Amino acid sequence: MATSNNDDDDDDEIRRRIEGYVPRALPATEWAAIRSFVIPALRASKPVGLAAMERNARVLTLIGGWGLKQGIPLGVETVLEPDTVERFCTTGLEKTPSRRSYRATLRALGRDLTKVAPWEPKPEPMPPRAVAVPYTVMELATLWEDAGRQSTQSRRRAAKALVALGAGAGLDGRWVRTVRGSDVARDGLVTKVMVGPPSSRSVPVLAEWEDEILALAAEAGDEYLVGGTTTHRNRTNDIAARFEDGHNHPNLAPNRLRSTWIVTHLSMGTRFPELLHAAGTRRIETFGSLLKYVPALEESAAARMLRVGM
Repeated sequence: MATSNNDDDDDDEIRRRIEGYVPRALPATEWAAIRSFVIPALRASKPVGLAAMERNARVLTLIGGWGLKQGIPLGVETVLEPDTVERFCTTGLEKTPSRRSYRATLRALGRDLTKVAPWEPKPEPMPPRAVAVPYTVMELATLWEDAGRQSTQSRRRAAKALVALGAGAGLDGRWVRTVRGSDVARDGLVTKVMVGPPSSRSVPVLAEWEDEILALAAEAGDEYLVGGTTTHRNRTNDIAARFEDGHNHPNLAPNRLRSTWIVTHLSMGTRFPELLHAAGTRRIETFGSLLKYVPALEESAAARMLRVGM
């Protein structure tokens, strides 16, 4: 276990490394000329960890040596000025494989260490993507009942397919509009849906939705489960917009159905690698945003799971 003493030791070691820093490949006379720039800048950068200290020392030495040859006054406001940094990265690092990494480090040092150099402020972090709120069990049951009450047979099939494929297989408008009846099949005890681009894959259906999806597939045959003859991206939006729901009943939203499917799997303890594959994504951020909807385990059950992994 790390302790504050360990942290103090690490800080002392970094300070020692900074004060004793001497670049190996630089002539002593050149180092003597740029040391008064490099060491104070290195101290001011307050590196966290030896790797950061060594990286900062390396780029400050490189740009300091280049600045000396260019006749640039050796100070942070002149050497770490935006145009100077870009000129150095373009001409002084022309054949350096790590040019991109060095440029990023120098830009960060320039923003942190200068006060008057015209660096643009760091861009504001992108706000997290709004995650669609999953349906509750009651809302999902109501939605399914409303899907069966649509005014025409074609609308009933389309609405039911949208609900079942969304809540049962996590398919939203990117995939659900292209699923044909022939894309649904039993594989042993598991019902699977074959979906196409983007992220073509076979998705196992949640057990509670198997019968509904198999019935819809049998009815559709080689036709699309959501009906119609087009796979235009607005197909699912059109079905949702024309959905006839009851008073104070939830609206039909494919992205909420997908969130419901994800939360169901997270609540079941499905592993992330398999869930990411079934979801057709590599982005785990959305899953993290949905964790607040996953019911907490009792302490004893959580302890057992953490102990044995089940």
